Amino acid sequence: MSASTTVKVEDQVPDTQEASQTANGSAPPVNWESEIQLVSSLAKLQELERKIHELRHLVPNKLLEPLASLSYQSEPSSISFADSPVLLRNGLDQAARTQLANIESFKSTWQGPDLTPVWAHVESRIKESNGQILQPTGLWERDYDVILEELLQTEKSKEEERLREEEEVERTKAQASESGWQGVVESFIQRNVPGVRIIKGQGAQSLAIALSKAGIIFHVEGLKENDVPGVAEWHVSSKAPPGRVPTKMENSIIECLNSRSRKWDLAFLLDMISSYADLKQTTCVKCNKLTNDSAQLPIIRRAQSTNPSTQDPRVFAFDALHSSCA
Repeated sequence: MSASTTVKVEDQVPDTQEASQTANGSAPPVNWESEIQLVSSLAKLQELERKIHELRHLVPNKLLEPLASLSYQSEPSSISFADSPVLLRNGLDQAARTQLANIESFKSTWQGPDLTPVWAHVESRIKESNGQILQPTGLWERDYDVILEELLQTEKSKEEERLREEEEVERTKAQASESGWQGVVESFIQRNVPGVRIIKGQGAQSLAIALSKAGIIFHVEGLKENDVPGVAEWHVSSKAPPGRVPTKMENSIIECLNSRSRKWDLAFLLDMISSYADLKQTTCVKCNKLTNDSAQLPIIRRAQSTNPSTQDPRVFAFDALHSSCA
C-alpha cells in the first residue's frame, strides 16, 4: 500500500462488524462498529502520515549535516571536518546509521501487529468502493489524537461512575446484613490464614490483627459519620507493645492501609492486611525483587480487582510493590 493511502480513510466508517486478521489468520476479530476502535485507528494512521512527512524532510537534512557544518563553520576549532577527513567520514557514517535506524523503526511500525488489522480494514473498504477515494483532498480535517483522548476520558468517567454505583450497592447490602461486621470477622477467622491472628476488642467495632511472621500488630477501629448508617470507615493504627515506637516501615504500611479504597469494607481491609503476612518473603510484582536499591521491602499493596473472587468465602487479592516501582 502506498503512503498516500494512509490519508484516505478518515470518513470510511463501516456499517457492519468485520473480523480483520493477520496474514496467518491468528488475530482476534476487531469490532469496527466501536467508535473508539475507529478513532484509535485513524489516530494511528494520522501519526503514521506525520512520521512520513518528518522522514522526508529530516533524513536528507540529517544525512548532509556533517557537510553543512563543514560549509558553515562559524568558529575556529582545534579539529574541524576540513582538517580531518576521517572525522568527516565518521560523521557521515554515523548520520547514515542513525537515519537508517529511523527508517527501520518506521517500517516496523507500519508492518507491526497494531496496524495489521487497520490495513486489512482499509483494503476491504477500498474494494467495497471499487477503488474510489472517499476523501479526495487528502487532508485531515480533524485531530484524531485529541478526539481519542476525549473519548477515552468519557469512557473512564462512565466506568468510574459504574464502579461507584456497584460499590454503593455492596455497601448498602453489607450494612443491612444481620451478622454485620462481626460476621465478616468470623468468616475471616474460619479461613485460618497462615500467620494472621485476629483478637476481638472489648470495645464496640474494634479489633487487633497480629502478623506473627512480620512481627506487627495492627489496631482496627470502626468510625461513624453523621447520617451514614453502619461504619463509614475502618481506621488502622499501630498497636506496638509499651515502650516500643512503631518503625518507619510499620508507619508506611499503616499509611498505605489507610489510603485504600473501599474504606467501609472490612473484608477488603482484612485481606489487605493479611497480604503483609509474608512481608519478608514477598517479592515485588514489577521488578521481581525482594528489596529495591534502597534496601526497602515491597510495602505498597494494590488490589488486583475491587471485585472479590467467586470462591466461597470470597477473597480479595493484592499485588506487592516497592514504593519506587508503584
